[in-house]
Amino acid sequence: MRRIIAHKKKWDEEGVASTVGTIMGLLIFLTFLSLIVNSYVPVWMKDSESSHMNVAYGQFGDFKESIDTQMLYARMSELAGVHFTPTTIFTPIALGLDGVPIFSSPTLGLLTVDQAKAPWNAWFGYYPNKVVNVRQVVNETAGGSVRLDVYNRYFVPQTLAYENGGVLKAQSDGMVLRAEPTFDITFVNNTEEITLVMITMLGYGSLQGSTTEGVHAKVISASMDEYKRVRTNVSLNHTTPFGLAWWGYYNKTLSDLFGITPDRYNVCTLPDVFTNPGYCYTQQTVPVYGLIPRMIRSPFFKIDLTLNRTSLDFRIGITFKNDYYNNIPRMMPIKTLRIMKVVVNTAVGGIGSLVDI
Repeated sequence: MRRIIAHKKKWDEEGVASTVGTIMGLLIFLTFLSLIVNSYVPVWMKDSESSHMNVAYGQFGDFKESIDTQMLYARMSELAGVHFTPTTIFTPIALGLDGVPIFSSPTLGLLTVDQAKAPWNAWFGYYPNKVVNVRQVVNETAGGSVRLDVYNRYFVPQTLAYENGGVLKAQSDGMVLRAEPTFDITFVNNTEEITLVMITMLGYGSLQGSTTEGVHAKVISASMDEYKRVRTNVSLNHTTPFGLAWWGYYNKTLSDLFGITPDRYNVCTLPDVFTNPGYCYTQQTVPVYGLIPRMIRSPFFKIDLTLNRTSLDFRIGITFKNDYYNNIPRMMPIKTLRIMKVVVNTAVGGIGSLVDI
């Protein structure tokens, strides 16, 4: 019987070295890949998203400037008695940001134009005739907004909006009005002259993506109405998601115009009646939403802020107090109220050519 002898397998040291080298190479590659994905890409994208928000903010500023310029041109044409030719302005808006290929997806943004958003209302009573003692009620309305929601993933998500001549910026921890609307109060012989703008933006549409799109805007009319015999208080009301920003703007602006410092205010203890023009405030803490509702009152103005917890829209009311007969201490009569009414046609992206904007 023939005996078969099994030979021992030889250990291939060169093969072992190649395998270990390959594994080490993969580990080094995966280490660098992990370092890029977990450290470099987030920092890069955060800086890029922050830079994009600064660019978008500047573009909203350009949009506001284009409308203000058209308003000025229309007003000058009206005063000069010449024909006003509306001009369409196209303002590019960067919706989002392209991501890093392979490592990160794009950052998307949503650009929306909606004439039903951000309604404004101005209400007061005046006597148009010096002889006939008949009061006429004026109720001016406006509204519409252009809004960009950017869904940042590394930088804080932010929203930019244009409402009634103002540019606002909002994020999860607060909001602020960055570019002011047309609003002014001047004092002449212990009387007030108030000038404000009411901008109606007509149009609907939205676009989402990371590309650069834009907004078409055409001011089709601008006129100034002047009221001399205002007998009632002047009420200005606004409904918006950015109520805290408008609250901060009107609170600071009116306090600066009337020279009121914060130390003048105390907690309100007396009811808000016309004959009680004191300096006071009220505020109520609501869980999650903070100090809402809130109210601040002076002899010259009153500001209210409330929140609809269903729609999460704020309602802000500004009352300009008017002592027409000038017989209440510290209050002043409103000598002249000027309201500039503007109508703007708007559209987003290529929709402008479809609706002849």
